[in-house]
Amino acid sequence: MSEIITGSLSVSNDVIADIAGYAALSCYGVVGMAEQQQGVESVRLLPGQRLRKGVLVSSTEDGLKLDLHIVIESGVNMKSVCENLASAVSFALAEIAQIDPSHLKIAIHIDALKSRG
Repeated sequence: MSEIITGSLSVSNDVIADIAGYAALSCYGVVGMAEQQQGVESVRLLPGQRLRKGVLVSSTEDGLKLDLHIVIESGVNMKSVCENLASAVSFALAEIAQIDPSHLKIAIHIDALKSRG
């Protein structure tokens, strides 16, 4: 039996970035999150504990905007991967952080392609 508790939920941008990063890693075709090196044209694949560096969270008039910087597997359908990724991140944030998907804009940046293996 569930009980309704009144109040408000406040979730930090870092937590939102972590949730989005872990949701992204669970998607087929996503090898990892990427960090753009300042002044360098290369991209660094982030280890699991630093996923939030590949996610930029900002507030807009309409809600939240997430910029996801990802590395995807070579040879996968980029459009399908991006659609699945946006859906997975939106679902995870709705379930865990109670963020209304209609107030969420997700921009996906494919920073690199990498072969698995």
